[in-house]
Amino acid sequence: MEGRSGLDVFRSAAKKVKMGKKLERVMKGDRSATSATSHDTSDVDGTKSPEPYSCTGDFEADYTELCNRAGLMEIPKVVPRPHRPGPPPPPDPKCATPMSQRESCKSARSTRMEKVEEPTSPVPSEQEEPPPTTYTTSDKFDYFRPKVQVELEKPEDKKSMTEVYIRGWKVDQKYIDIFKQCFPAADKLHTIDFWNVGLTDNTLAQFAAVASQCLNLRTVKLDGNPVPGEGFHQLIGEDSMIVSMSLRSCKITDKGAELIGKALSTAKTRNQSLCALNLNSNLITDAGACHIANGLRMNRTLLVLSIANNAIGDDAAKKFGEVLSRFSLTHEEVVERRKVLSEKGAPDIRRSPISRRAESRDRPGSQSSRSQLDKSMAKSGRASSKAKKDKKEDDKKGKGKDDKWKKEPQRGASKVVSLAETLGKATKGKGRQSGGKKGQGAGSITEAETPDIPEIINPLLEEAERVDGELLIPGNRALINLNISRNRIGEAGLKALLKGIQYQITLTTLGSRSGGTGLMRLSVQKNNFSPSHELYLKVQELMMTRDPLYKPPSKTPDDESTSQATGS
Repeated sequence: MEGRSGLDVFRSAAKKVKMGKKLERVMKGDRSATSATSHDTSDVDGTKSPEPYSCTGDFEADYTELCNRAGLMEIPKVVPRPHRPGPPPPPDPKCATPMSQRESCKSARSTRMEKVEEPTSPVPSEQEEPPPTTYTTSDKFDYFRPKVQVELEKPEDKKSMTEVYIRGWKVDQKYIDIFKQCFPAADKLHTIDFWNVGLTDNTLAQFAAVASQCLNLRTVKLDGNPVPGEGFHQLIGEDSMIVSMSLRSCKITDKGAELIGKALSTAKTRNQSLCALNLNSNLITDAGACHIANGLRMNRTLLVLSIANNAIGDDAAKKFGEVLSRFSLTHEEVVERRKVLSEKGAPDIRRSPISRRAESRDRPGSQSSRSQLDKSMAKSGRASSKAKKDKKEDDKKGKGKDDKWKKEPQRGASKVVSLAETLGKATKGKGRQSGGKKGQGAGSITEAETPDIPEIINPLLEEAERVDGELLIPGNRALINLNISRNRIGEAGLKALLKGIQYQITLTTLGSRSGGTGLMRLSVQKNNFSPSHELYLKVQELMMTRDPLYKPPSKTPDDESTSQATGS
């Protein structure tokens, strides 16, 4: 028994060894097969990379596809922007009956109802409450869910998106990468409003790069987005096309205000597209506001500026008053002025006596005098004009007088002529085209029919005046609306603002409108002076007549009779 048992143990052990070898062979085969299949799949994956997505202009489709490719689990929906409900329909004229007829109809209807014992249908006692007319409602928590609100020019056309609104949810790097592709593809996009979306320095810089690629983008609102680096100036560079920008409640300090002021203008560069800037409810003090006022020195594009509810005092108000009236050029601005005048060339400067006098004031005597070549050119020009005049002596009577009338504006050019030369219209001022309406001939009809495209005037080319060794030029008259209410301005700042307004009114009454009309609306209420202050009342009185929406009070019959009595 013992031998048999030992033999059985030996046989079982041999079987196990054989089975183990078979299992090893099978496992090796499986491993080789799986490795081969893995190599095949890796080769397939390496050869077939995912194709990049090209946006079609349909924002909703592009946005959804890019979010799916980015692996976002919860995608904010694209919904149309809600609007206030329209006005209720007009009342039915059939129901507009007198009260007596209504009461008689009600009594007759009640008597008929009393005769009927069993009415066929129940009469509703109260009408249903009409929907609200001043707001819209949302179901449950849908109002607080992240969403992208869009405005379509045509509701049936998905590619006609014009405005994008995102409110109250964080736009991080993933969404910025998606918007980089979606926004430039939307050809009609002109407004982007990101309210409280948690922008950072990096995302703000990338958003500015995206905004520069949107060809029709004109309005940008980034309210409620405090950024540590305060790099909002990247949106209003020299090549920016943004027309209106709002940066309310962004915690902008003097550091950000300085960057914005330099972006508006310096001696060499200036923004030529921004027309409205809103900096309300920030942390700007006198230092930052002075930088913004310095940005208005050479900027003639900004029309509306609002820096209400900040910490601005008298120093900044004085700076604004100086920029609005007239100011002296710094050394850097004087040097830049000389460069601009030299680039225009001697003939253009010589044609305008005002610009020639201004140049001689801020240039040394050796450079202001004309060279011998210029003198010879002038003599040859006079000789040719004399020959032309002699040639036309046998023409109609009075034609010589017209030629003389044509030449007088050329010799005594006003400031408007010198500004026209800066706009590149000097060629139209030569010869027969310099004579205005009275001296225009048949050859000038084609040029008169083509309208001149207004361009930005370089403030350095305006008429300058030297006072006490300083070169003064007229201030900014392009700004028409300034809001500095709810600050810390006192009597001294109010006095400086009043002086600037009076200077602009004086220039306007003299007929000088080449630099703009000047301020039309100034908001200085709720500062460190009482509403009954004499200077404040005077400012209000002056600005009231300049407001384009001002309507003088209509005279009553009693006032007319009293005025007639005093006149008689």
